[in-house]
Amino acid sequence: MDNLRNLGLKVVVVPGAENIVEVKQSIQLIADAIGEHDNGQQLIGLMDEKLADIKTKVDKIPPERRKKIVLISLMTTYGGIGCAFDDACKYAGVINGLDEIGLHNGQALTKEALVQSNPDILLMPVYNDHNTFDVDKFNRQYLDDPSLQTINAIKNNKLVYPRERYIYNDSQDIVFSIQEIARCAYGNEFDFPDNMHLSVSGETNQ
Repeated sequence: MDNLRNLGLKVVVVPGAENIVEVKQSIQLIADAIGEHDNGQQLIGLMDEKLADIKTKVDKIPPERRKKIVLISLMTTYGGIGCAFDDACKYAGVINGLDEIGLHNGQALTKEALVQSNPDILLMPVYNDHNTFDVDKFNRQYLDDPSLQTINAIKNNKLVYPRERYIYNDSQDIVFSIQEIARCAYGNEFDFPDNMHLSVSGETNQ
């Protein structure tokens, strides 16, 4: 960064967002840096509208229907306390099983921890790195392991394969990450089309 500044370039450092609040802060930081303060505010407003719509639906789900989920990620240390996914779960009306057992982001998900969590739903990875990675073999490590057969999600075949471009999003489109988590847990009430994107460019698809 110093080298770029020494060249006379304006450099804006945008920290990686770990929750919804930080996503909004990053949006406004970037907007202000390029002289588009009002557009930043407008984009955050679009996020708030989508969050309010999701909250209206989530609030109707009684506590006894709230699902416990665990994200099985190819990044085996992702998904615990302190990451964007964990924050999104709170908005989606689900219990992050890794949060419940005190596993922090950056700590590896062991099979022992998975049994301890005992989720209702497993979000399984689908990314195959352009057919260079055997994601099915990776998933079978969990699904075929005798030690994991007591987990509710595996016993009841509640294995969901989410649209990962939303699950791992920490831009303004994190609102669709929330909706995708809710869709995986609660079904069609939270359904939405592919390729959703929030924009203030005049081409907003929401």
